[in-house]
Amino acid sequence: MLDKSRAGCYNLVRKNEREALQMITFAIDRVEHKNAGIAREWALCHYYKVERTAHDSLAYDKGSDLDAAGKHISVKASAFTLMRGNLCERLESFDDIWNLYESRVHSDTFDYVTADYIVYEMNLNEFKQFVYKFAHTERESEKNGGQMKIRLRKESGKMLQWLANMAA
Repeated sequence: MLDKSRAGCYNLVRKNEREALQMITFAIDRVEHKNAGIAREWALCHYYKVERTAHDSLAYDKGSDLDAAGKHISVKASAFTLMRGNLCERLESFDDIWNLYESRVHSDTFDYVTADYIVYEMNLNEFKQFVYKFAHTERESEKNGGQMKIRLRKESGKMLQWLANMAA
């Protein structure tokens, strides 16, 4: 059951949602780069001892940001776009775009890395709850095709508290 909040985000409500959670958290070393997402991805590469010489942008359904420790990891940081609008097949609703993403995503693990380089590692169910709680739909610019996409807001205290509570 979905419940739309005042701010345009969605809350996924399930009776026993806490029972199936496996979220773990750990700290990693900081890496400097002008792009926060790339910096956090490289920091995770360092943590998992994966050599990386350049950033590769794979589509969500073609590969993962990082394959390590038997996991296919999608790395996310503050204010990320779940999938570019041109991959959303002209879908308009949050649920429809999420369902497309969920049915095609290559990754099985989702690491949200905070500005303080704390990693919250989630399975798909946990990541879905995170996205439904803090993301929203927005339209890309006309220059980029004008399609709807799912975008996570900038990291907030409320978001960090929710992650900490879920990992506890």
